[in-house]
Amino acid sequence: MYLNRLTIEQKKAFLAIAMKIVGADRHLDPKERRTIEAMRVEMGLLTEIDIPMGSIEELAKPFDTRQSQVILMLEGIALALVDEEFHGEEQKILRALALIFGFSEEEANAMENWVLSYKKLQKEAESMMAK
Repeated sequence: MYLNRLTIEQKKAFLAIAMKIVGADRHLDPKERRTIEAMRVEMGLLTEIDIPMGSIEELAKPFDTRQSQVILMLEGIALALVDEEFHGEEQKILRALALIFGFSEEEANAMENWVLSYKKLQKEAESMMAK
Protein backbone atom coordinates (compact mmCIF):
# COMPACT_ATOMS: atom_id res chain seq x y z
CA MET A 1 0.00 0.00 0.00
CA TYR A 2 2.49 2.61 1.20
CA LEU A 3 5.82 0.80 1.49
CA ASN A 4 7.32 2.76 -1.42
CA ARG A 5 7.29 5.85 0.83
CA LEU A 6 9.83 4.38 3.23
CA THR A 7 13.59 5.04 3.12
CA ILE A 8 15.87 2.15 2.18
CA GLU A 9 16.84 1.69 5.85
CA GLN A 10 13.18 1.63 6.85
CA LYS A 11 12.38 -0.85 4.06
CA LYS A 12 15.04 -3.26 5.29
CA ALA A 13 13.84 -2.89 8.89
CA PHE A 14 10.25 -3.41 7.75
CA LEU A 15 11.22 -6.64 6.02
CA ALA A 16 12.88 -7.87 9.23
CA ILE A 17 9.78 -6.98 11.27
CA ALA A 18 7.54 -8.57 8.63
CA MET A 19 9.50 -11.81 8.95
CA LYS A 20 8.94 -11.72 12.71
CA ILE A 21 5.20 -11.17 12.18
CA VAL A 22 4.75 -14.06 9.74
CA GLY A 23 6.92 -16.30 11.91
CA ALA A 24 5.05 -15.46 15.09
CA ASP A 25 2.53 -18.26 14.72
CA ARG A 26 5.29 -20.73 13.74
CA HIS A 27 3.50 -21.43 10.45
CA LEU A 28 4.31 -19.77 7.12
CA ASP A 29 1.10 -19.73 5.13
CA PRO A 30 1.52 -19.62 1.31
CA LYS A 31 -0.48 -16.35 1.31
CA GLU A 32 2.05 -14.88 3.75
CA ARG A 33 4.95 -15.93 1.53
CA ARG A 34 3.30 -14.37 -1.55
CA THR A 35 2.52 -11.20 0.39
CA ILE A 36 6.12 -10.84 1.57
CA GLU A 37 7.30 -11.24 -2.03
CA ALA A 38 4.78 -8.63 -3.23
CA MET A 39 5.97 -6.28 -0.50
CA ARG A 40 9.59 -6.77 -1.57
CA VAL A 41 8.59 -5.84 -5.14
CA GLU A 42 6.68 -2.77 -3.90
CA MET A 43 9.75 -1.68 -1.93
CA GLY A 44 12.10 -2.31 -4.87
CA LEU A 45 14.03 -4.93 -2.88
CA LEU A 46 14.33 -7.36 -5.78
CA THR A 47 17.79 -8.71 -5.03
CA GLU A 48 19.16 -10.44 -1.96
CA ILE A 49 19.74 -7.92 0.81
CA ASP A 50 21.11 -8.05 4.30
CA ILE A 51 18.11 -8.07 6.58
CA PRO A 52 18.88 -6.40 9.90
CA MET A 53 18.66 -8.50 13.04
CA GLY A 54 17.59 -7.43 16.49
CA SER A 55 14.72 -6.92 18.83
CA ILE A 56 11.51 -5.20 17.83
CA GLU A 57 12.76 -2.12 19.71
CA GLU A 58 15.99 -2.05 17.70
CA LEU A 59 14.26 -2.69 14.39
CA ALA A 60 11.72 0.08 15.08
CA LYS A 61 14.42 2.77 15.45
CA PRO A 62 14.58 3.78 11.76
CA PHE A 63 10.85 4.60 11.85
CA ASP A 64 11.44 8.11 13.16
CA THR A 65 8.48 9.95 11.63
CA ARG A 66 4.78 9.55 12.27
CA GLN A 67 4.24 8.73 8.58
CA SER A 68 6.75 5.87 8.62
CA GLN A 69 5.37 4.57 11.92
CA VAL A 70 1.78 4.54 10.63
CA ILE A 71 2.94 2.84 7.42
CA LEU A 72 4.68 0.14 9.47
CA MET A 73 1.56 -0.39 11.57
CA LEU A 74 -0.89 -0.51 8.64
CA GLU A 75 1.29 -2.80 6.55
CA GLY A 76 2.13 -4.98 9.55
CA ILE A 77 -1.54 -5.40 10.46
CA ALA A 78 -2.41 -6.21 6.85
CA LEU A 79 0.36 -8.82 6.77
CA ALA A 80 -0.81 -10.36 10.04
CA LEU A 81 -4.34 -10.66 8.64
CA VAL A 82 -3.39 -12.11 5.26
CA ASP A 83 -4.11 -15.65 6.46
CA GLU A 84 -7.46 -14.45 7.84
CA GLU A 85 -6.29 -14.99 11.42
CA PHE A 86 -4.84 -12.46 13.85
CA HIS A 87 -2.76 -14.70 16.11
CA GLY A 88 -1.86 -13.69 19.64
CA GLU A 89 1.87 -13.56 18.93
CA GLU A 90 1.30 -11.36 15.87
CA GLN A 91 -0.84 -9.07 18.01
CA LYS A 92 1.92 -8.90 20.65
CA ILE A 93 4.44 -7.70 18.07
CA LEU A 94 2.06 -5.06 16.71
CA ARG A 95 1.03 -3.92 20.20
CA ALA A 96 4.71 -3.63 21.13
CA LEU A 97 5.28 -1.44 18.08
CA ALA A 98 2.27 0.71 18.99
CA LEU A 99 3.72 1.21 22.48
CA ILE A 100 7.20 2.01 21.13
CA PHE A 101 5.71 4.65 18.82
CA GLY A 102 3.45 6.06 21.52
CA PHE A 103 0.17 5.23 19.80
CA SER A 104 -2.81 5.09 22.08
CA GLU A 105 -5.00 1.99 22.17
CA GLU A 106 -7.64 3.98 20.28
CA GLU A 107 -5.15 4.86 17.52
CA ALA A 108 -3.98 1.24 17.26
CA ASN A 109 -7.58 0.03 17.09
CA ALA A 110 -8.38 2.65 14.43
CA MET A 111 -5.47 1.37 12.33
CA GLU A 112 -6.66 -2.21 12.68
CA ASN A 113 -10.20 -1.18 11.73
CA TRP A 114 -8.89 0.74 8.71
CA VAL A 115 -7.03 -2.34 7.49
CA LEU A 116 -10.13 -4.50 7.96
CA SER A 117 -12.18 -1.99 5.95
CA TYR A 118 -9.52 -1.85 3.25
CA LYS A 119 -9.46 -5.65 2.98
CA LYS A 120 -13.26 -5.70 2.71
CA LEU A 121 -13.14 -3.16 -0.13
CA GLN A 122 -10.47 -5.22 -1.88
CA LYS A 123 -12.72 -8.28 -1.75
CA GLU A 124 -15.64 -6.26 -3.12
CA ALA A 125 -13.49 -5.01 -6.00
CA GLU A 126 -12.33 -8.57 -6.76
CA SER A 127 -15.95 -9.69 -6.78
CA MET A 128 -16.93 -6.93 -9.21
CA MET A 129 -14.07 -7.84 -11.54
CA ALA A 130 -14.99 -11.53 -11.47
CA LYS A 131 -18.51 -10.93 -12.82
